[in-house]
Amino acid sequence: MQLHIVVPGLLWPKDSINDITRGLDLPALATLLGRGRLERHPALPLEHWLGKTFGVHDAETPFGALRLLGEGLDPGKADWLCADPVHLRFSRDTLVVGGAAELDLTQHEAEQLAAELNTHLADYGEFIVPHPRRWYLRLQHTARITTSVLSTVTGRTIEPFLPQGDDAREWRRFINEAQVLLHNHPLNAAREAEGRSMANSLWPWGSGALPLGAAAPAAHVHANHPLARGVTKLAGVSASRVPARLDDAVFQSLTLLDGLGEAAQSLDAPAWRAGLAELEANWFAPLLAALKSRRLQHLRLTALGDAATIDVTINAGDLWKLWRRPKPLSDILQ
Repeated sequence: MQLHIVVPGLLWPKDSINDITRGLDLPALATLLGRGRLERHPALPLEHWLGKTFGVHDAETPFGALRLLGEGLDPGKADWLCADPVHLRFSRDTLVVGGAAELDLTQHEAEQLAAELNTHLADYGEFIVPHPRRWYLRLQHTARITTSVLSTVTGRTIEPFLPQGDDAREWRRFINEAQVLLHNHPLNAAREAEGRSMANSLWPWGSGALPLGAAAPAAHVHANHPLARGVTKLAGVSASRVPARLDDAVFQSLTLLDGLGEAAQSLDAPAWRAGLAELEANWFAPLLAALKSRRLQHLRLTALGDAATIDVTINAGDLWKLWRRPKPLSDILQ
């Protein structure tokens, strides 16, 4: 039996990881890291890691169509892009992109805002909002742009990440027009009066049509993330939701544990620590026990972070190599 676990956000920024992990009791994770064989690779956000793993990565990967497929909707042959709502805020005289999570939009609010955008931005396409944090635009015309995935932009200055390419000016104008419409919407005025974050901009990314097919990196995938479920469906691989904790049903699969990613992106240390403690109890400790009992023969753990991608491989027999000392999470970034 073998298992591949992928954990976005496990690698907290190394300049503060010692402080952030101080007092966290993670003996199972430390044993897995210490007894396993580590390989360091260039950093990849989850979206690009999924694109490469499933063989659909390109200069502009059509994440919009792929994620929409994972929502349970049919993208057809149209070009799509993600057009997620964000909150722009000033920090040291520059505009910084906030994540959709901090907006806490309801589905009804999202639909009201999208209706306004559809009224005035129909030349660009049609907005649909199957989820209050995940919006899509069915494009009227192919967008000749390269974009940055929202997860790599969150918490950063907006300017370096704006669309590039032949149609960059048009899509920067699209962002500006959307900002004006959103800023002037009564719903946002009410949110601001209540001290809530305004959905005052959109972030367009991942344009293009659904690829014809994808590679199958595993016989089964456990994932809750809609993009992961989309590429899995395109690859024709069976998929199911991630269980709350490890059980034998996840063996022989690729399993995406994405509970830390958002906290790591927003540098929310309390949420990240709580999530990591939960992973230790529900996944890392049971994984170590499964290797010791040889119910699991081989484990691959892929940790994604801003500075690196770390692959750890460990066989059941490696647990008896006692000269390989347990390794704190902070050590693998040194």
